[in-house]
Amino acid sequence: MSAELPGDDRPRTLVVHHRSGIGDLIWHVPYLRAIAATSRGGRVTLMARPSCRAPDLLAGEPAIDEVIEYDYRPRRSESRRGRDDGLRGFLRMAAILRSRRFDRVYVFSSRIRYALLAWLAGIPRRSGFGFSRAQRFGLNAGPYIQRHRGEGNWVYPEATDFARAHGFVDRPLLPRIEVPPALLEEASGRLASLPVPRVALVIGTSEPRKDWGAANFTRLAQALLDRGVGVLVIGGPAEAEAADRILAGLRDPDRAIAICRASVLQSGAALKCCDLCIGNDTGALNLAAAVGVRCLGLFGTTRALRHDPQIEAIEAPAMRAIDPEEVLRRVDAMQPVAASEAGIPSA
Repeated sequence: MSAELPGDDRPRTLVVHHRSGIGDLIWHVPYLRAIAATSRGGRVTLMARPSCRAPDLLAGEPAIDEVIEYDYRPRRSESRRGRDDGLRGFLRMAAILRSRRFDRVYVFSSRIRYALLAWLAGIPRRSGFGFSRAQRFGLNAGPYIQRHRGEGNWVYPEATDFARAHGFVDRPLLPRIEVPPALLEEASGRLASLPVPRVALVIGTSEPRKDWGAANFTRLAQALLDRGVGVLVIGGPAEAEAADRILAGLRDPDRAIAICRASVLQSGAALKCCDLCIGNDTGALNLAAAVGVRCLGLFGTTRALRHDPQIEAIEAPAMRAIDPEEVLRRVDAMQPVAASEAGIPSA
């Protein structure tokens, strides 16, 4: 934790982020900043799950004093037990929070366990979503909010409503993240050989049902290359094999590059060097929007994202129902790239 300035009597603040995805955390960043502005030293401590990659994503964020990772119930795909699962893990985390001597906590969730953790840690003021009377157990500081009933994904609207209800903001704030100049310079050099405009294809996904598939991305990539566009295939380490398959399926792979790094911010730097991003409903798509890149999201099994004008959506009943030709038509409408009339090559 950073040293506190003498005479700063603002409250020491813990913010709890419940969701497991990188994109979910990105949506909360403007509200973390708003809460930090009213907190001791202008910073907050964030408790988040390891899959959010908060220490990496927020490494350069001045509003964050410390990240405490709450390793509770990892995703099934991780095939492991969380360090903080069970009663022992619960008590361990409560002891960690107690040692920080927080004055207040804002829980971006309706889950009771976070309120109980905060109560056991001795945090005097405890605020959370509190959708129902039962979900307010352990909380003691309203106002509370209602569930999102509108269209699109509910996570960002509920985070917005919570921040507004407590007076931290008076309107929705779009998630935007600054890329460190050194990382941007490195990414720019690595992508210098790609022609412009450049299109990033986000192939990563937290769940198989959200994956458009390597075959579809290969067909789209080849069509873009046929139009003289540079192609960046981007994912995490888990997507390295799929990225290799996509490049191997291209007739001229020299005008395409694959980047599958562990660092979220390094991926953000590479995305910022592109003119358009197309991809699955996953963290990197939201990261691209957050660094200022126009995005075309593919939504076949999840609700389309409607909170950010940087993201346009293609919706279908299933991912396999999204036609590469339709994606290419939407690309043409968003970003004129055509130098020829090449279509999607045959599978």
